[in-house]
Amino acid sequence: MGVRTGSGRTAHQTETALFYGGNLMVQIQTALRDHAARHHLGIAETARLFAAANAAATDAVITAWDSKLRYGFWRPITAIQLADTDGNPATEADPLWEPLLITPPHPEYVSGHTALTGAVMRVVTGVLGTSRVDLDVTSEVTGTTRHYEYADQLNEDMINARVYGGIHFRTSDVTGCRAGNRIGTWALVHYFQPLRTGNVQASQTARPAQPKCPRGGAGNAS
Repeated sequence: MGVRTGSGRTAHQTETALFYGGNLMVQIQTALRDHAARHHLGIAETARLFAAANAAATDAVITAWDSKLRYGFWRPITAIQLADTDGNPATEADPLWEPLLITPPHPEYVSGHTALTGAVMRVVTGVLGTSRVDLDVTSEVTGTTRHYEYADQLNEDMINARVYGGIHFRTSDVTGCRAGNRIGTWALVHYFQPLRTGNVQASQTARPAQPKCPRGGAGNAS
């Protein structure tokens, strides 16, 4: 599903890979600014939303890169092109295999994109007190905008995007999302509990139904 040419991707799946092929943090910051403006959040509510999202995102990046350097797993391009050297007779090398997206210059496991998104979606649902995030995400790569009514939908697209782009295996994407989800929960519990029960947002629970990290989607990177 992630090969550059001749894959089984649909046009929408290819667009999904390209959509998240740019600067993820710019996409998230822009979407949160738009959400705050459309929902007329006050300065304190907006500051809390951004503080929670960026604190969790930072922790997720640290966690993901610690994992990458600890395990040092092959990216799909290496695993597929050098499959005849992996000691597994069930794999067959394809020296000409190329991914849709350019492979990042660091190890594969876990996915930084899905870890970061999972963490941000978890704290956003906690701060807003609902899994209905109502986010409009734009892409400088495709020049398009996608609307996400719920956090689960964004997590699912992100998991699939990294597979369709040919730069991650699905296990790494799902695990990254789950790790991010746990990081977001930790941030909410330790740093972003409500301070005043009289405030509309503060009256919401800091632990709404947690966003899911779906395993669904077609195929793996190859």
